[in-house]
Amino acid sequence: MNGVNTVEAAGASATSSSEPRSPEPVRIFSVAHGGAGVGRRISEADGATVGEHPETRTWLVEGALPGEIVQARRTQTEKRLIRGETIEVSMASEHRVEAPCSLFRTCGGCNWQHVAAPAQLELKRQIVAGQLRRIVDVVELGAASSEALGYRRRARLHYERDAGGAWRLGFLRARSRELVDVPRCVVLDASLQHALTRIRELAPLLPERGELVALSDGARALIGLPGVRPGPAIEQAAAQLLDDVLVGVSVRGGRQRKSIGQPRLEIDGPSAEGEPVGIQVSPFVFTQAQGAVNRALVRYVHEQAQPAGKRVLELYAGAGNFTRLLATTAKRVFAIDDHREATACLQALVERYGLPVSVRSGKSETFIGKLARSSQPRRAKYDVVVLDPPRRGLGRQPSRWLSGLQPERIVYVSCDPATLARDLEILSKNGYAVERVRVFDLMPMTSEVEVVATLVSKARGSAA
Repeated sequence: MNGVNTVEAAGASATSSSEPRSPEPVRIFSVAHGGAGVGRRISEADGATVGEHPETRTWLVEGALPGEIVQARRTQTEKRLIRGETIEVSMASEHRVEAPCSLFRTCGGCNWQHVAAPAQLELKRQIVAGQLRRIVDVVELGAASSEALGYRRRARLHYERDAGGAWRLGFLRARSRELVDVPRCVVLDASLQHALTRIRELAPLLPERGELVALSDGARALIGLPGVRPGPAIEQAAAQLLDDVLVGVSVRGGRQRKSIGQPRLEIDGPSAEGEPVGIQVSPFVFTQAQGAVNRALVRYVHEQAQPAGKRVLELYAGAGNFTRLLATTAKRVFAIDDHREATACLQALVERYGLPVSVRSGKSETFIGKLARSSQPRRAKYDVVVLDPPRRGLGRQPSRWLSGLQPERIVYVSCDPATLARDLEILSKNGYAVERVRVFDLMPMTSEVEVVATLVSKARGSAA
């Protein structure tokens, strides 16, 4: 797709009155963490004659793709960086497409709907490769999503009632706290969309503003309402909303909890691909946004961990997404997480199937810190460490502590390439070699990426 395309910009950050507001021509040559295009200011933007420009600072342009020339408006100017937004596309990438959602550029839920679905995984690989360029030479492509729309089984939304009494349920506008009402979302699966449509009927009984979490197993859905006190009125109203699809509504507020209907769903159950058991979760417990690629992710982590007959330490284990397969061959898995409901779900799974897993509730960083400071040598206690931390990553000091435990292998699952790069650099300086890195696309239509890095001990060597 080439030619001129006008792009409606929304949600721009404020700039000072001294900033130029007229669009400037920028050539885009790569993509940054977060999905913006990386480029430089040029003199012309007609796609034919482009000259040098005295502006040497790098631009980060929202809505721009590698290979494009765009007219970009500055939204923030820093010492070495200019942030901007695409106003018009003068020369378009072959991967640019029309967004499938009418709320694109308004709703902040998806930032890559202008990118052709088959190209998204490769762009995510490029983001990871850029972040890890000082650490690894090759970043592999993992599983892509078979569906770019209608795939999402878990979502967190916001709601509010304005001064005029109108009620909105949806996502925040890009770079803003303004809420955009989203009656229908093209990336949610059908059962999740059904549940969110039904829950709008509870609007008169909900606080002026809040959030909700929704979970689907592909056929049925649950809604969780934090910050909402249980009571006869809302419990009766929620019960009337239940049907064959929306099978449960849970309210939590003022230290009180009440589930109307079913409190949990089993997801990612037994399949031909090798998952032995599913995990039981509520909408308040983190789960990956889709099932198909998550299955591939779980199998890959198991393959890289090589847990057969080994003692495995799993940090940030959650409800057992990786634990359930690691436990099929490991001598024992020691799983820790600080989300009490998630560890309760995992403990129930362990007891139900008799898995060789010891579950502990607590902060993963604190746990390995205690091990590192222990007066008794325990470095060889764990042969393998698997970790899947939140966006903030493991952290500098915990990464040093982890290297001090000297496991044979470390399998690090990350949703943030920048914090992953920081932690891998520390581990690499403390006795570990990065054996391979692979990316997975669990959230099409967004620049979110899942990365798995496999590290082996230089001292103990890779497991055979």
